Amino acid sequence: MRFSDKVAVVTGADSGIGRATAVRLLREGATVVAVDLKHTAQWPPEEDTARLHRLELDVAEVDAPARLEAYLHEHLGRVDVLANVAGILHIAPFLEVSRYDWDRVVAVNLTGVFFLSQAVARIMVAGKSPGRIVNVSSVHAVVSEPHAAPYTATKGGLEAMTRTMASELAPHHITVNCVRPGATRTRMSEPIYTPEIVRSLLAKIPLGQIAPPEWVAAAICYLASDDACYTTGACLDVDGGYAMDGSLPGGAYS
Repeated sequence: MRFSDKVAVVTGADSGIGRATAVRLLREGATVVAVDLKHTAQWPPEEDTARLHRLELDVAEVDAPARLEAYLHEHLGRVDVLANVAGILHIAPFLEVSRYDWDRVVAVNLTGVFFLSQAVARIMVAGKSPGRIVNVSSVHAVVSEPHAAPYTATKGGLEAMTRTMASELAPHHITVNCVRPGATRTRMSEPIYTPEIVRSLLAKIPLGQIAPPEWVAAAICYLASDDACYTTGACLDVDGGYAMDGSLPGGAYS
């Protein structure tokens, strides 16, 4: 029950890592504002949904931060945790990416995170209480992902932004950290996880597994908790060793 009496906002909460994070926060005592474009998923019957607020919001919209801020003031009066999980992936060769697709990915994955974090941080600062902001990056911030240039650009930018946010918000006792997932089974990734891709991933990942969303949610909740009170500006790899591995498939130095 690390989050008893805490209010947590989770974006992208209808599926995947966002949903797993919201469920875990609920189980650990938080009041959760689950944010997503639409809420279609049924919550497990054993969950205490009395502490669950569902807010339909497009994080890329210009008025999204103001709407979230107004909701928090009206219904809860405070916020202790923000988990920026919402994200989109557009697959196209670099030479074929349109301006529309670039702008949409940047709006959701980077601009939306910036301004929602700003809105939430203002509430934290005004309340003079410690806060936690956790951003979700990707292994592809540091490892190339062909045919996903807008996505990789936003994740690299997100990590740089995390460090700057952490520096500026530290005097207010607000920590800002990042989780860097590797291959994870989500609604976004399933269409591209063909049998061939899965075989390649399992050969590449030292721990030989593709993560369920709950494994990434565990890392997000750690950084959102008081267990990580002395950690800020950090990026935690949750990728089964994907990014660090320099071995040669089928070969070895002798």
